[in-house]
Amino acid sequence: MSTPPTRSPINRLLLAIVVLMTVAVSSFSMEARAAGRQDIEDEALADRPIASVQIEGLKSTEQQLIRNNLRTAAGQPFDSRGIREDVETLYRLGRFDTVDAEAVLNQDGSVSVIYILEEQPLISAIQVVGNRAISDQKLLLAIPLYAGGPRDDFLLEQGVIRIQDEYRNKGFYLAEIEVDESRLKDSGILIIRIVEGPRVRIREIEFVGNKAFPAKELSLEISTKPYIFLFRKGQLEPEKLLDDVASLDKFYKANGFVDVRVDKRILLSPDNTEAKVVFVIEEGRRYRLRDVIVRSNTADGEPRIFKREQVRDLLAIRPGDDYTRLVVDRSVERLEEAYQLMGHIDTRISPREVRVGEQPEVDMLLSISEGEKVTTGLVKVQGNFITKDKVIRRLVRIEPGRPLDGREIGLARLRLQATQLFGNVRVTVQDPEPGAGSTRDVLVEVAERNTGSFNFGVGLSSDAGVFGDITINQKNFDIADWPLSFREFTNARAFRGAGQTMTIALSPGDDVSTYSFSIGEPHLFNTDISANFTTFYRNRFYSNYKEERISAAFGLGRRLGDVWQIGVTARAQKITQTDFSPQTAIEVYDARGPDNVFDIRTTLTRSTLNSFTTPSRGSRLSLSAAPFWVTNTGNFFVNLDAGLTTYLTVNEDFLGRKSTLKLTGRTGLIVGGTAPPSESFYLGGLTFRGFEFRTISPKATGTIANPNTPYNEPVGGDFLFFAGAQYQYPLIGDSLGGVFFVDSGTVENTIDFEGYRLSMGFGVRINIPALGPAPLAFDFGFPIIKQEEDEKQLFSFSMAVPF
Repeated sequence: MSTPPTRSPINRLLLAIVVLMTVAVSSFSMEARAAGRQDIEDEALADRPIASVQIEGLKSTEQQLIRNNLRTAAGQPFDSRGIREDVETLYRLGRFDTVDAEAVLNQDGSVSVIYILEEQPLISAIQVVGNRAISDQKLLLAIPLYAGGPRDDFLLEQGVIRIQDEYRNKGFYLAEIEVDESRLKDSGILIIRIVEGPRVRIREIEFVGNKAFPAKELSLEISTKPYIFLFRKGQLEPEKLLDDVASLDKFYKANGFVDVRVDKRILLSPDNTEAKVVFVIEEGRRYRLRDVIVRSNTADGEPRIFKREQVRDLLAIRPGDDYTRLVVDRSVERLEEAYQLMGHIDTRISPREVRVGEQPEVDMLLSISEGEKVTTGLVKVQGNFITKDKVIRRLVRIEPGRPLDGREIGLARLRLQATQLFGNVRVTVQDPEPGAGSTRDVLVEVAERNTGSFNFGVGLSSDAGVFGDITINQKNFDIADWPLSFREFTNARAFRGAGQTMTIALSPGDDVSTYSFSIGEPHLFNTDISANFTTFYRNRFYSNYKEERISAAFGLGRRLGDVWQIGVTARAQKITQTDFSPQTAIEVYDARGPDNVFDIRTTLTRSTLNSFTTPSRGSRLSLSAAPFWVTNTGNFFVNLDAGLTTYLTVNEDFLGRKSTLKLTGRTGLIVGGTAPPSESFYLGGLTFRGFEFRTISPKATGTIANPNTPYNEPVGGDFLFFAGAQYQYPLIGDSLGGVFFVDSGTVENTIDFEGYRLSMGFGVRINIPALGPAPLAFDFGFPIIKQEEDEKQLFSFSMAVPF
């Protein structure tokens, strides 16, 4: 049996030293770990005071920039959520590849917060390669990065997208843009590589599967168009194609095709230079309305203001009708107007279709939120520093103490804007005051504009020749506001604020010269009666004589509702013909004057036009009767005139540009006596395109040189008839449009159509806002039916005013 070895004292001492050192190291390690970095989510750190905020890892970025973007600061309680938000903020700076945050628990119980940042690599240079169609300078401007700055992947992606857009705008649909990541990582050089590919143009657009609507009608709903030399680029843009798919889907659903599906295909030519866009349409079935379900926000679901039957009667859509969005919207508009008329201006109506059964039928669910009946409180006017309150209030037909007609909110704004005295107009119903119940004030806010103008220029017309134009115009004139000092006059503080109109016009020309002054008061003595005074001097050179005319006229008018207006104008004229040639018509020479002519014209007008200068919808009817008295000869006659012009919107494209059809009819008759040539009827020139100015008329029975020999010189007639049609459509943007027209009519001494004429033609309309709201008109007319003595005029041009 062996004896166990005995440990020597030295071994025992070494073993004890090792154990003691292990315990000491372990204790030191635990203390070190306690003082080491910890995760910020450690609950033991919550609400401890922050002793310091440290930032590590910065090389090129200034530390102050980082601290300016941190919410965490020394002295605050530790909040892990706020530190996480700081990390997100630093990431958004785009300067750092990674951002971390750690915390250290100090021996005194405080916490040190440490942000560890790894900076993005710096870009030493930026280059584009492979580009030929677009210059380096233009492409570099599209990249929102710079040499010497940090890499930012978000901005880099935006730069690539911008370059892609630049190429697509040039027609390079297949252009590929990529970033050389390896060069950027290795050397810091940002290289954008471009493979341009061929320029792609759309040669054809096709619709497949459309049965309910022809391709021509669907093409109006899309913005993608085929290439036309000089007029259209025909570019292939994917984003625009997606919008077109959505537009076609919306169009079909608005016309009752609830289940429609629309897609697109792009077919490229073998050389990738041309494309054909195919819109694939699965129309589905057209849905009809089966029933209307009315629900109110009341406890029992029953509407309080109107019965269910009344609601259905107010709708424009009926059971059995196609469920089209246009008719549904019109129905909701009618119903909302009915509630507004009753003072329930807060009523909200929401239509929703509900499919029923297997048949192509839907029920329309009308959810009506009926507001309380509102009574008008105060009508407050703000923003008018020059314009008098009464000018604004007479156009805001809202009376305090009466039920508030919600329709008048929009109508009042339109009336104020129509005066052209104000830039911005707001008419709003205010929130109820405490204790006011259902009474609510109405606030009218206006921003006054500069209503005075001084214009000068040169005009040109095929009927009037070349003429100058110097015009002083004030739309907010006040004849009673005389200046108290010369300074007040020069600062334009006088003669303003009453809403009157004043115009001084000087128009010297080679054929026609006119000098006029006019002043108008839209509300005489604060009534609904308007008044105007006009005086002018005009001389005009005709082919064989000159006519001078001095005129002064005073008129009164009154609106009869929103569309009718009546006016009476008394006028005195002095008319003289001089500078006769031997070929002057004997009828003109015999009536050479000077004649003093008085007339009183009564005019009844009905207008529903949506615009005075560029109407696209509505009509204007004018009926007038004017007895004339020529004092020198004692001649008395009556001029009767009637005209009707109607505008119809035929098409409207996705940009809101309208194609319109204008139908015009006019007839005039002189009865009771013989009118002198100066007051007779004529057609031709701008009033009948294709024929010379004023040449559609009975001709002279003789001249000064040969009184008994008929001569081809117009002398005017007693009967006029005109009928015309004009189709106008957009060509390029809002600035250029085209027209096709047909003019027909005659002027005779009696009611007779034996000399009826007809012309056809085409033209363009150019809209230049700097020259006025009415476009320039250039027309080419070709007589189709004419008389032997007629004089043709191929080209005519002027400002295209509606009347």
